[in-house]
Amino acid sequence: MKHFVALTCEALARSLYAVAAAAPHTISIRLFRQGLHNTPNTLRDTLQAEIDTIQPGTCDAIVLAYGMCGLSTVGLTAWHTPLVIPRTHDCIAIYLGSHQRYQVEFDTNPGTYWYSLDYMERNEAGAAVALGAASLGAMDGVYEDYVARYGQDNADYLMEVMGEWGKHYNRAVYIDMGTGDGHAYEQMARDEAARRGWTYERKQGDPRLLRLLVSGDWPEDEFLVVPPGNRITQAAGDGLIQVERVGVCVDAHHD
Repeated sequence: MKHFVALTCEALARSLYAVAAAAPHTISIRLFRQGLHNTPNTLRDTLQAEIDTIQPGTCDAIVLAYGMCGLSTVGLTAWHTPLVIPRTHDCIAIYLGSHQRYQVEFDTNPGTYWYSLDYMERNEAGAAVALGAASLGAMDGVYEDYVARYGQDNADYLMEVMGEWGKHYNRAVYIDMGTGDGHAYEQMARDEAARRGWTYERKQGDPRLLRLLVSGDWPEDEFLVVPPGNRITQAAGDGLIQVERVGVCVDAHHD
């Protein structure tokens, strides 16, 4: 039996505890405020500080129940213990069970607000009541990425276009992860959809990615394993992220 330390956002608390209870390994869960993703640099610093507190030999791996989250996890470094993270953009893909399922949803209807019991019950005062593709609280991280890739003028234009697109939501989806009575929160999602004239849908979530994460079953096309002395960097293509040795780039995914 192995021991994994799992770092996760509160938005996945119920789902992660549920799969950890049935995992074949010992799982120590550490929760972080879901509001931290509003400032990617702060979330990154918080997670790295937690990683740094874990002493050598304490666990077999540090598993991250996070996606890229607006580049919040890009730059995290494994010093002496492997890091493992799903190849996903954010927690919506984790709720749905795969990056591929989320991509189909996004391609079909990008103007979607996503609701879940986990997220809504821990929502902070003044925060958005749902998760939206253009309101993930990570626009500063997206802007930094665009500046690096396209230059400031193009980045400014893209952010303006994204802002306009973000005004055109037309669907509300409640994801049921089967981890508690979420009827009151689902009704809130229905009411919001009715108030705004949106289409409403209810979808069954799938904890398979979280189950794989805590079981130690990490297929290369769905998870990135970061060996000690390496860090997470962004990658082109469906791999999303790759490994970079501190000082030397080492590609960990082949498209």
